[in-house]
Amino acid sequence: MAVRDYSRRAPLDDAPPRTPVDAAKCGMGEPETHQREKAEALRAAFVQDGPADTLAPGALLAALTEAAFADAGARLSDDELTGALEAARRLQNRAHYLETLAMAELARRRAAQYEADRAAGVPRNLRRAQFPDLELAAELLIGRRHAQHLLDEAAELTARLPRTLAGMADGVIDQARASAIAAATLCLSDADAARVDQALAPVAHEVRADTVVRRAGALAMKLDPEAVRREKEDARHTRQRVEACREQSGNASFSIREADTSLVMSVQAAINELAVRLRNGGAEGSLDSLRAMAALDRLLARDPLDRLAPVPPEPAAAEDDDYPGGCSDAPGNSPATPDASTPSAPHFPALINLIVPAATLLGWGTAPGQAGTWGLTDPQETRGIVQAAARHPRTRWCLTVVNERGEAVAHACAPGRHPWQPDSPDPPPAATGQSALIQQFLTDLGMTPAALARIAQNTCDHQHAEPRYVPSRKLRHLIRARAQTCTGPGCGAQSLHADQDHVIPYPDGPTDECNLHTPCRSHHRAKQSPGWRVEQPEPGVIRWTLPNGRTRTTRPTIYDL
Repeated sequence: MAVRDYSRRAPLDDAPPRTPVDAAKCGMGEPETHQREKAEALRAAFVQDGPADTLAPGALLAALTEAAFADAGARLSDDELTGALEAARRLQNRAHYLETLAMAELARRRAAQYEADRAAGVPRNLRRAQFPDLELAAELLIGRRHAQHLLDEAAELTARLPRTLAGMADGVIDQARASAIAAATLCLSDADAARVDQALAPVAHEVRADTVVRRAGALAMKLDPEAVRREKEDARHTRQRVEACREQSGNASFSIREADTSLVMSVQAAINELAVRLRNGGAEGSLDSLRAMAALDRLLARDPLDRLAPVPPEPAAAEDDDYPGGCSDAPGNSPATPDASTPSAPHFPALINLIVPAATLLGWGTAPGQAGTWGLTDPQETRGIVQAAARHPRTRWCLTVVNERGEAVAHACAPGRHPWQPDSPDPPPAATGQSALIQQFLTDLGMTPAALARIAQNTCDHQHAEPRYVPSRKLRHLIRARAQTCTGPGCGAQSLHADQDHVIPYPDGPTDECNLHTPCRSHHRAKQSPGWRVEQPEPGVIRWTLPNGRTRTTRPTIYDL
């Protein structure tokens, strides 16, 4: 993997000077009536090729743009409105330029600190500045991989792509285009990176961002095909992964990143063929939805064609519009509706915090469930997920009680395995009937009120303190119920897969709710490195001090139920 040289970034003192503020031109310090009149007079400056339409981004353009939208842009002509829009975009691009300078300077300083410790013979685990990516992630509340990408990109832009950087400073090159150029040159020599910069920076703003991506990749391949090949292989070996995440609609997505191109093309061709066979067999839905259905079935080791009802042989289907020649072995065209229950029903271990309101689970409530980092699930989906999880022998049931603010206040674990089949939803029972049904459900799970353990809040009575280093299953569950995710700022790693860390190292610190928290492995290592400090002033409230001296505080999970 290529090592990014952050030390080549010049200090911020060498950055281009910002446009000085002209208070008189901006109307600052004048009575409100005069400011309004001046703003109305300045709106015409945004017409095509007008003074503001060609003004470089800076304090003056920002003031003029604010003034132009003083009345939400209602008085602007279409020409002026478009000019103001382009001005806002130039300001945004300039802001990204300034962010890039700041990130590059942070990376340069941390690299210098780390190198100084290395040269002084400091052991690796005691060197300063080991985690600049986590430091940036904590400030921006983003993932570690994203933060590292931003640092690499900033170093590349400031050290080797001066023309692209100047275009950002002038507001004509946006983040997407700058990122495309930087990504293509990371694997190239300085000379080749300069050629790409010289070729693309002057024209990047004149073409679509995806065109810049394509041209940058083609240039890099032409200049040094071997370097591009090595970068591709390195990405496949070090960054290949499966990603599953929640869509904004509430559904989910699944993808394989950094896979071999030929394999992906083969997979796509196979899925396309299955989708066409499903459609020709009468399955309902768009070709896209049938592709998704076939892909999921294949991943679950099921045959997508089992969704089709058996039909007598019929003449071959007509040629398909998307796939000339059609499918010679396609089933007949008798109508058949895909049925998710036709293949074997899915099942999986509930190795996530699957949060389900009791009323929703038992069929009369409408509150959404929450499936770990997957987000909220509607009542029908929630019951289906619980049913699927309950079929797996590794699934175990837990009960978490939350208060009116959504904070976990008590927790209990059901012993053993408990398969569950939902009853048909009945009309909502009366309050007394609801209590009885919930009590019966908990009894069936083997949980009694006495099994509930209170989760410490505000202060700790040390009721669950344990005289050992490794916490018990019960104490681990209390800590995880309190925080669903890593306690590091901005980190979304599930606490189920995180470490159980003592804020004050054991045995000086107790194995108790007031001293345990759940950092992911990366944040755990950062906490133990110079410049980082973690405190827990009250149970579940974790205060992180970063190497820059700033503090960030994380708090117990608020369940969105």
